[in-house]
Amino acid sequence: MMDATSESERTSLDLSISSPKQAYYVESPSSVSQIHTPNYTILTESRLSSSSRTSNGTGFRWKGSSRRRDMYWLERPYTIDEEEVYEDNRGLSVGQCRAVLVILGTVVVFSVFCSVLWGASHPFSPIVSVKRFDLHSFYYGEGIDRTGVATKILSFNGSVKVTIDSPAPYFGIHVSSSTFSLTFSALTLATGQLKSYYQPRKSKHLAIVKLLGVEVPLYGAGPNLAASDKKGRVPVKLEFEIRSQGNLLGKLVKSKHLNHISCSFFISSSKSSRPIKFTHKTCKLTTK
Repeated sequence: MMDATSESERTSLDLSISSPKQAYYVESPSSVSQIHTPNYTILTESRLSSSSRTSNGTGFRWKGSSRRRDMYWLERPYTIDEEEVYEDNRGLSVGQCRAVLVILGTVVVFSVFCSVLWGASHPFSPIVSVKRFDLHSFYYGEGIDRTGVATKILSFNGSVKVTIDSPAPYFGIHVSSSTFSLTFSALTLATGQLKSYYQPRKSKHLAIVKLLGVEVPLYGAGPNLAASDKKGRVPVKLEFEIRSQGNLLGKLVKSKHLNHISCSFFISSSKSSRPIKFTHKTCKLTTK
């Protein structure tokens, strides 16, 4: 009776050994397994490899229980919270969108306001008028230049009276000028400069600019100038530029204008004490 019982137990044990339970492995997606796979998978593989090398009866029982534990870890589902994914991928919030819209709206409104202000100020260009020219002294004769070359030289002293009228009703202007140049046949006889100043709105300013030429070498232009002076008509040209700038909104919005003036007239050494009055036909004004 004991032998029959032991033989049946051995038979059942052999059957359990010869037909082990099949293990099932569940593979997670590559993107999840690479990021979220815990360290216990390495321990599981090492346990499976070590348990497979055992050969006694108790080892097989332990191997089966180890595989069940490993199957528990392998088959355990890994869940991803959809709310966390949504929070990671979502864009700006409603409050942030409103703040961005408010900032953009403010920039657009301010830009439009500055453009309108600049456009309204553009027509108010200063009016420049050359009233008269005074010749104080005009002398030419024999001399030498700076290098010691003998030639005719000229000494000149004169002044020009200019009025600048600012019609701008809302802002004042900063006025400056280029060099005043008096030329004869492309030869500069005298130069001068207007001192920069600030002019209030709706005002008129009278400026007197001195033109000086000290021992100017005439070279080849000397004979022509002497011949013209004997006739009492030395043709000269006066050229200069008046620059104005109005700050409408600090330094953010500026109104700039440039007036180029060119006046052609005649002078004579015999009429040095007489002022030369200009008319609207004497000078040509170009506004930029």
